[in-house]
Amino acid sequence: MSRKAKNFQMGEPVIKDEVIEEDFNVMFKNGEYVEVKQEEIEQNPFVENNNSEEFPEEIKLEPKKSDSEIENVSTEISALKCKICQKRMPRNSLKMIKSEDDMIVLTAIFDVEVFKEYIATYVCLSHIQAIIDDNEAILKFAGTPFEKCLRLFIAKNKRFIRVRTLQRGICKVCHKLKPLSESYTISSKNIRAVIMIGCILRGTHSVEQAKYYITNNNGSTCYSHRKESIDMIFEYLGISNIQEFFKCPRISMGGLVDIAKNFDSDFTVDQFSRAFHSLYMKKPKNAPSNS
Repeated sequence: MSRKAKNFQMGEPVIKDEVIEEDFNVMFKNGEYVEVKQEEIEQNPFVENNNSEEFPEEIKLEPKKSDSEIENVSTEISALKCKICQKRMPRNSLKMIKSEDDMIVLTAIFDVEVFKEYIATYVCLSHIQAIIDDNEAILKFAGTPFEKCLRLFIAKNKRFIRVRTLQRGICKVCHKLKPLSESYTISSKNIRAVIMIGCILRGTHSVEQAKYYITNNNGSTCYSHRKESIDMIFEYLGISNIQEFFKCPRISMGGLVDIAKNFDSDFTVDQFSRAFHSLYMKKPKNAPSNS
């Protein structure tokens, strides 16, 4: 590359053309073009044109986090873990345990580690409701200090759950909090008895739990328990559909009625037959015709 050198003589500029045997390259740096000698480029191979799209090997770009990763983090933050079952639940399905009475009852009944006050502890509402359902009917008198604590627990938490579940219902069979659109309100005592026969056959409920369910004024029940009980009764009778049910001899239903007599001594075969048919016809909305 050639350039012109300027000489000054007696105040008058005299311009002479002179070739300087040096090689230069031009690069854009700090907002202006500057000259870089070839030997400087050879000594520093990473001096390149700023328009280059290549990166040195040691420079690696971090991948951008996807929206799904961000959503997963957000979901984990909004869900909290139940101290008892260790499942993550939405905040509105849990209660923060603060009082000493609540800690005593939950620790004794579920045999969990002692709750520590300085750690936020959450418990599913379903566990609290289960304690209420299993003990309210039988705990008429509080004699021991623990029974007094348990009665206080039941009274206090019944009010808490009632406020929390205005738009939701706790199933009286599985004690889980469900939207009202996913459950029945079963007012018939005999239909409840049929559901409990199925639950006892499945081994999920005791006679005491069945007594509480059929006498409770609130008969909120998940749709799923209807089919579970129907399937268990069909299996017990050795049949597969409602047409075969009507052909079953009364003596075949005697064993099912005997189960019900453990929690309802006045239950009869006729009541069982009518209640079972009513339960079978009590299908969820938008259910298939053969369910």
